[in-house]
Amino acid sequence: MNPAGKVLGFQEEGLKGLHFYVKGLEFPVVAAEYSERDTMLFQYLDVNVKKSLMDSEEICRWCISHKVYFRVLYGIRLSHVFRYPGKTWRFLKMRGRLKKYAAG
Repeated sequence: MNPAGKVLGFQEEGLKGLHFYVKGLEFPVVAAEYSERDTMLFQYLDVNVKKSLMDSEEICRWCISHKVYFRVLYGIRLSHVFRYPGKTWRFLKMRGRLKKYAAG
């Protein structure tokens, strides 16, 4: 018996697709589509991201407010901290702001 699988941390059951937002963003974001509602929401989001109207944090805030599952594809490794301290700091600040946004 196989346990339910996961794809990039998303539950595989009911997953219709993944939307990757990479181009022009400092931190790539992937969001999961599970329902027809999500399909309609992603049509709106895709247009705005292609027009470069949203950055990584705005995409994440949009996902939080529309209750869409997402992940930021950036891992903190010790080597990144030393090589890219500014980028690591910006990521940690963004993550903190997103936690406050989700809680409030």
